[in-house]
Amino acid sequence: MMRSKFWQGLMWGGILGTVVGAIIGPAARPQKKPLVERSTDAIRCTTRNLMREARLARKRLIKKMD
Repeated sequence: MMRSKFWQGLMWGGILGTVVGAIIGPAARPQKKPLVERSTDAIRCTTRNLMREARLARKRLIKKMD
């Protein structure tokens, strides 16, 4: 009798622990930031910065050629 209650408790504890872990686990994990921001303002700003860098690089190359 004692032995069967032990195994029964062990099984219920395992099931309950699995359910609680499945619910709490994802909630406790920190949210990851997206690798690249996809908003139009972010894309516009990135494009503007790339164009500025290209313009400066072109000016440096022209200066070196002269």
